[in-house]
Amino acid sequence: MQPKIIHLIDDAKLGGVNLALESLAASTLNQSFEFQLHHIQLIKPSFCRYQAQVIVVHGALSWRKIPALIAIKLANMSTPLMYQEHHYCREFVRHCVGKPYRFKWLLTLGYSLMDKVLTVSDQQADWLVECGVISETKLARVGQAKQVEPFLAIPKAKQATPLKLVAYGRLSKQKGFDLLIKAMASFNAKQVTLAIAGDGEDKGALQQLAQAMPHVTFVGEINDVPTFLRSGDVVVIPSRWEPFGLTCMESIAAGRHVVLPALDGLADQIDDLKDVGGKQGYEVINPLTATGIVEAIERVSRSAEIGSNQLQRQATQLAWQRVQTRWLQLLQQHC
Repeated sequence: MQPKIIHLIDDAKLGGVNLALESLAASTLNQSFEFQLHHIQLIKPSFCRYQAQVIVVHGALSWRKIPALIAIKLANMSTPLMYQEHHYCREFVRHCVGKPYRFKWLLTLGYSLMDKVLTVSDQQADWLVECGVISETKLARVGQAKQVEPFLAIPKAKQATPLKLVAYGRLSKQKGFDLLIKAMASFNAKQVTLAIAGDGEDKGALQQLAQAMPHVTFVGEINDVPTFLRSGDVVVIPSRWEPFGLTCMESIAAGRHVVLPALDGLADQIDDLKDVGGKQGYEVINPLTATGIVEAIERVSRSAEIGSNQLQRQATQLAWQRVQTRWLQLLQQHC
């Protein structure tokens, strides 16, 4: 009988998290382990005893969730309990945390309940160690990735006029789409167009911001990301914080050019792009402002060639294989 690995997820709207876990459950690892994804409410303590060899929790830590995590720990004392940190990173604290010391205590307490804390990027892991909330020995740097074959099948992007930009993700403060829309005011429809996919709490405000811009369109939520990426030449990722950023990996795999800031997990991915393509395939937004985005888009528009090259695209597939290997090693140690 295969060891059972139960993943506890408390937010069905976490698109990237759920996609990554679904890819993991469908990977070749399922030949060695039985993966089960359970959606639960972590604000309601439940002393549920799970029949599993390993339990992995996926949910943003908060003071309201600590009682539920304690209950899970007490009910499953003989089972390794792990936590994958999808949510917090250095730039999140800068933008969203008013009381850093209190936030540090929350992370310290939450992580203390776990046998291992899994990080999604080296930037994130380095930050956690620097903060002093966890030791390197308790970390597992498994990274983040997903199956990318449907994206690799898309033809590489080509320079065109107008330059077709696309952006996708949750319409929220984190993703920085407000900065991107403000940047679009510097272009007209003959120069640049932008299609934004996704839904979220900032939808109305973003649509209002783009009201006088016919070259900016909203396409709503999408289920077929590869087809959406095929419709654009350049993917803009103006995130204010991003523990990893699967959008970047998907875009590179699809042969698109990416415009993004060098922060958090995106910085790791920029380093990976440099390793196999030099300065090809991306433009860095610096500073992360509307003006900085305009300047990055203008640099792309002047490029003779755009899009990630074949080595960069293949590197996303290798990254997915590395993540599977790290998960295999981690689970073998605890099963």
